[in-house]
Amino acid sequence: MAVVRQLIPKRLTLIKRTWTNKTGHASYAYRARIWQDQIKKNVEITLKSRDESDACQEAFEVFSKHASDISEGKDIANRRKKLPFYTEKFLEHTRDRVELSEITAKRGEVIGHNLKSLIEFSNLHKSPDLDRLSALYDNNFMKWRAKHKAKITKKQLSKRYLNSELVAHKQFFNWAIKEGFSNRPIQQETLKLKRANVPFPKEHYMKLLSVALKELEEAPNRRIKWEIMNYRTLILLMNGIGCRVVETKNLKWSDIKKKKDHKTGKQRTELYIHGKDKERTIRIPERVAGYLEDLRKFKKKFGHDFWSEEKCPHIFSSWRSPKTSNQYDARMRRRWMKKAGVKNPEDYEFVCFRHKFITDSLNNEVHSLAVAQYTGTSQRMIEKTYSGLVSNQIYSLVFKNAPEQSLSRNASKWFERLMDET
Repeated sequence: MAVVRQLIPKRLTLIKRTWTNKTGHASYAYRARIWQDQIKKNVEITLKSRDESDACQEAFEVFSKHASDISEGKDIANRRKKLPFYTEKFLEHTRDRVELSEITAKRGEVIGHNLKSLIEFSNLHKSPDLDRLSALYDNNFMKWRAKHKAKITKKQLSKRYLNSELVAHKQFFNWAIKEGFSNRPIQQETLKLKRANVPFPKEHYMKLLSVALKELEEAPNRRIKWEIMNYRTLILLMNGIGCRVVETKNLKWSDIKKKKDHKTGKQRTELYIHGKDKERTIRIPERVAGYLEDLRKFKKKFGHDFWSEEKCPHIFSSWRSPKTSNQYDARMRRRWMKKAGVKNPEDYEFVCFRHKFITDSLNNEVHSLAVAQYTGTSQRMIEKTYSGLVSNQIYSLVFKNAPEQSLSRNASKWFERLMDET
């Protein structure tokens, strides 16, 4: 049975529904019926109030809360769904992004995995609406999640892992807001990580390259070879010129320029480097230029059916993708380091090769100002002081004590064997 009371003609109605429960007693509940004129559809929302006067007041509050969405033609019934409904919609969106090569398939899988903790957290709080869930998240999610342990290792979840989940959760809520399912984004800040400027151990460097080379030669298919060749070249590049990780992701084949040295008459190679907000052009050793040329030849051979510089302009482009992966393979890096005899491989990220280059340069008595200019530090005083130096002058300062043969380019027998593969 339903008793109807018009609160706003043709827009808001209070309904009292009564029924007989299993025990034979009469029960009732108040509901607000809202007419959505733009989409020509009613939606009923159960109210908490048990008194008619209070129910009227609550109905007006509910209507006011959804007024802007109603006027914009958004179906507020969607806001009454449970979290799994929204996450499935979001994962459909994520799969579309994978199809369009906006993100890698692996990244899509990670996002799906990271959403599981959000669903668990929502269930723990009795499946609140998205706006309420976002507020609860900011207040308690990290504290709650930090108490969990990894299923395989049984170790406490790392801050890096928690931040990875947070990024996925923020992406989900930002999508929900864009789709009109929510109004409140997650405001939780990422956890601060302890980032020590630890250079990769010099005594393990050659062994690390050997480990990577062995895996490259033994890789069972083109795709795995492609990934290994990418990361091995990445290490050689960062160790060779001290660039940042984000700068390697932005590198394009068109950023490599060959120029004639007017003093010596020889060709030199310059590389345009840019990160989030800085850019510079530096001269690089022919040895390092050779690493990039090897990668170019490799991709031309092993990606003959899909790769070209025009279609895949980024130097470290992923397999069958025109772009570089958002996340480099940490598992591969740690595996190589472990095989190379490095203790605590988890302490060394890819940036450790940049730190190795800088510390090696300073240990070779290169002036710190020249190193800072070459590696693109953000110290304004250094950049201002050395802004007048051309790339060739800076190059000479950075590599002044390096043996000439260490900078030159020699063909590698292993690479010739690799390229001879059928």
